[in-house]
Amino acid sequence: MKTTILLAAMTMMTSSIVAFPQEPALTGSCAVPEDVAESFFPESIDSGLKSVLLPVDYGRMVNCREWVSDALATVTPDSYGYDEKSGVEKLLNEKTYPVTPADMVGSWRVRSIQIDARDGIFSYPYFRCRFRYVDGKVFFEKTTGSQRKSGFVYQNGPESLAFLGGWSVNDEPQTSYGAENSVAGVLYKIGTRRAIILFPTSADRVEIYELIK
Repeated sequence: MKTTILLAAMTMMTSSIVAFPQEPALTGSCAVPEDVAESFFPESIDSGLKSVLLPVDYGRMVNCREWVSDALATVTPDSYGYDEKSGVEKLLNEKTYPVTPADMVGSWRVRSIQIDARDGIFSYPYFRCRFRYVDGKVFFEKTTGSQRKSGFVYQNGPESLAFLGGWSVNDEPQTSYGAENSVAGVLYKIGTRRAIILFPTSADRVEIYELIK
């Protein structure tokens, strides 16, 4: 009798627990369940991204600039690449301009600036990249260099685009958003022929793509 009562009580407790949404299982189109997107989607992110942006990347999109600034602030005179710090700060403080995915279409050059709170600043030379239309959307791809990011860009605000894609090495197949090597970032136009994409991997490790045309 006591066993029966205990089992019944446990069943009632289990049924009353409210499950907190976890990262959704991905589909081929990277769709996000509508109830998750509606309940937790940040107001500062364009609502048009609800169907494609994964919850795990909400924080990266919202805190993008803050994470980059915080990581850069940890670079001291003893850090590797300290002499580049002022140049990176200037890059981050450039005035931003209205931009749309269509504005970015064409051939560009891109260089990577990687900031690690523990190790310093590591910058690389310019490589070729391009924005082109794929299935009616604008797709970015770095076409040379060993470390390559690729993905679609979406409107996120009047002066920013969301980058949702992945990274690969050398001539490996490109990685789509939501896969193991998934990447999310924010693109800003900082001049007629200049732009940056911020990739906040974590609060202490970020990457900046500087683009020139």
